[in-house]
Amino acid sequence: MDNRKQKIGIYKRDDSQFFWATYIGTDGTRVRRSTGTTSKSEAKKLRAKWEAEVWSQDVKGVQPDQYFGRVMTLYLKGTAKVKRSSGTDLQRVKALREFFKDGLLMKAFSKPDVNNYIADRQAKGITNKSINKELSLLSSAIKFVNSEHDWSLPNPVQGKRLVEEEVEARCLSVEEVNKLLAASRVNLDDNQNKYTKDYLPDLIILGVNTFMRSGEMLKLEWSRVDFANDVINLKAKDCKSGKARKVPLNSTAKAALVRLRKLCDLNFPDTPWVFTHTKPRYFGTRIKSISNVFKIAVGRAGIAHATPHCLRHTSITEAVHADSANVVAIASAAGHSLKTAEGYIHTADARLQKAVAGLEKIVTF
Repeated sequence: MDNRKQKIGIYKRDDSQFFWATYIGTDGTRVRRSTGTTSKSEAKKLRAKWEAEVWSQDVKGVQPDQYFGRVMTLYLKGTAKVKRSSGTDLQRVKALREFFKDGLLMKAFSKPDVNNYIADRQAKGITNKSINKELSLLSSAIKFVNSEHDWSLPNPVQGKRLVEEEVEARCLSVEEVNKLLAASRVNLDDNQNKYTKDYLPDLIILGVNTFMRSGEMLKLEWSRVDFANDVINLKAKDCKSGKARKVPLNSTAKAALVRLRKLCDLNFPDTPWVFTHTKPRYFGTRIKSISNVFKIAVGRAGIAHATPHCLRHTSITEAVHADSANVVAIASAAGHSLKTAEGYIHTADARLQKAVAGLEKIVTF
């Protein structure tokens, strides 16, 4: 018999110090919740309270108390299969849960709570743009449970959108890219760099030569790489925009992919993934994140703060400023609208100085 079926009522879990309770919710499914107490008697009382709330809702139509953790769980589960950004949602929910805690009573949730969250995030140096995205998710979660579960929770997040400062994304110089590459190739016998040098240099090269997002590169499958025609065929499910696109390969990007293919052939020829771990503990599995190793490489390179997204930004910026640049083609390859691609024509005082240098020949004194 499934052990989970034996855990009726109050029970303890190996991964928690608290007692947990199970009961049948209003929708007929089993609910498992932490009671937040180490006292078995208190846990029993709390479970009885929750069962009474379910009974009141079923018989009298009285809405039970709903808590923050329950709202977020229902929202994440209910949207996981329909939202392309469900992975990003998990990161934003993590920030929200660190502040509000799962036990927050949602019917008492108010604008001062939202204001306190904003103040806390701003004090930590989080930008208004990021805070807006976190609050937008919270607002969406409240609307979701109100609509899908016929709740009537207040939504004090509405009307709290912060003014977003237009901050130009970080663009690496050619010198910085070369320093970053050199740092990623350092042959140090340590846990952080011993294996990352197998893939990180070529990921950086692809990033600044293909317009691809780091997530698109890490999820890239060999079946998408067409060496014969020098192109990567990204399907709709591979792209953030949900639209398929072709990514052309120049000789530098193609050479990087050839090296990665040889690496796979040597270690795990049957892998579908372009970027695969060579570290024994994770041997043959897909690399899911480069945030930490990239940060270490940036530190070793001695350059200003940069994230993996800077590679894509640098790639597009360089492309739109090249001689005879075709912004329409660049937008297509990058998966951007034309308006967004044109927004990259903004960079660097040095370029502006170069652009006006020729004007000195027009008017002289």
